[in-house]
Amino acid sequence: MSRLVPVPFFLAIVLALACDSSTPGPGQLRVANLIPDAPSAIDVCITPDTSAGFGTPLVGGGGLSYPQLSTRSGFDAGTYSVRLVAAGSNSCSSSLNGLRDVSASIVADNPQTLVLAGRFTGTGNPSLSVSVIGDRIAASASGSVMLRAMNAAPGSNPQDVGVVGASVFTPFATNIAFGAVSDYQQISGITPGSPTVTAPLASRDTGNNGPVWAQGTFSNLSDTGVYTVFVIGIPGQSGPPRPSMLLCGEGSANCSQNP
Repeated sequence: MSRLVPVPFFLAIVLALACDSSTPGPGQLRVANLIPDAPSAIDVCITPDTSAGFGTPLVGGGGLSYPQLSTRSGFDAGTYSVRLVAAGSNSCSSSLNGLRDVSASIVADNPQTLVLAGRFTGTGNPSLSVSVIGDRIAASASGSVMLRAMNAAPGSNPQDVGVVGASVFTPFATNIAFGAVSDYQQISGITPGSPTVTAPLASRDTGNNGPVWAQGTFSNLSDTGVYTVFVIGIPGQSGPPRPSMLLCGEGSANCSQNP
C-alpha cells in the first residue's frame, strides 16, 4: 500500500540535500615573483594538465617585477602546468629563457600563493623553485596580527624571523630553510593605536645570536591583519636583490620591502 508524503516535508528534505551537496568553490590563487635575478618582469601561463595547450598570460600588462605579487584569480581544484613567459607577451607559445614547464596543484575553497623563487644565474647550481602555499585570510583577534615567514632567499642559511623590541629578538618562526614556510602565529603588543600597527621585524641565521639577514620596521599593517614575511634577496648583494624582507597582506596585494 503506497503512502503519501506531505509536500512541505518532502520539500524540506530536498532543500536539505541540496545544501549538503554544495559544489566546492574555486581556489583563489595569486602569484609572487621572488626571483631576485630575473632578467626582466615576468608573467605566468597556467593550464590544467588535461588541457591541450595554454591560453593567455595570467597577469597581463607589465607582468610582475621583483619582488611583486599579483591579485588573486579563481582556479578549479586540480593539477596545472605552469609556464614562465616574458612580461608583455601576447601568448604562451614561448617560455622565458627556454625554461621547461612545471606542475603545481591547486585546492578548492582556499586562498593560495604560487611562489616563484630561486635564481637564473650565479655560482653553484642555480635553479628555479615553483611552489604553492596555502594562505589564511580570516582576521586575527582584535589587538593583534597574524604573522608567518617563508624563506625565499636562495643561498641563505635557515632563518629565524621575529619581532624586535627593546633590543630583544623574539622569533615567531625558527629554522626556516629555503623554500619552507612556517605556521601563522598570533602576535600581540605591536599595536600602538588601532588601526595603525608598527612592526619592527628581523630575520637572522638560525642559532644563538646568528648573523642578521635583514632588519626593519614595517608600517603597512592594520589591526587584525594577516601577513606573510618573505625572506628574500641574494647574500652580499645591494640594490633590489639585497638581503631583505617583504611583508605582504594575505587579503590583498599590499606588500612592503624593508630594508
